Amino acid sequence: MNSLLLQILDPIFGRPRGIPGLIGGAIMSRGNAEQEAWAVEHAELAPGKQVLEIGPGPGVGLALAAEAVAPGGRAIGVDPSDTMRALARERCALHLATGHATLREGTADNTGLPDASVDSAISVNNVTLWDRQAAYKELQRVLRPGGVLVIVHHRHTMNTSPEQLHDELVEAGFAEVTLDVRGRTLNRAAVGILARRAATA
Repeated sequence: MNSLLLQILDPIFGRPRGIPGLIGGAIMSRGNAEQEAWAVEHAELAPGKQVLEIGPGPGVGLALAAEAVAPGGRAIGVDPSDTMRALARERCALHLATGHATLREGTADNTGLPDASVDSAISVNNVTLWDRQAAYKELQRVLRPGGVLVIVHHRHTMNTSPEQLHDELVEAGFAEVTLDVRGRTLNRAAVGILARRAATA
């Protein structure tokens, strides 16, 4: 995408804020629902697990993840956008009240979480906004050995190739990295990447 278009879309989808961010959140609630469900399905969640969602946006996936890890588990959403955290708090109010979800300010490269504290990490339609090398290091730090990373993104809005993301994850030390390019509604392909923090010897 060209830089002018990125500037226009940034307050809507990139770093949502204000009224444009609220509009973007409403669009994401519908447009990302299929991918959020796919990510949660592939994150190996179960009651008692701890899962991180990077950039949960309006909270669709965070709510699904919280349901999957209850009782006893927790879905942790980190998002730099005040607007998105407010929308997610509204959608996930019950899960937040029961302790099955938490929300905090953060990014993929600065989650604020302790070392080896989560079993899985999920990202839906935001990997192209990351400082990716720093984020890979952070995710290696917060995932437990053998923990799963699930990245999903609309193919038509990516600013890099799926193969490049695959290779970056391998180079960053992730194991069992697999790439899945799937058809979806409106004939727009979605890229799904599964990886695992290498288990310690």
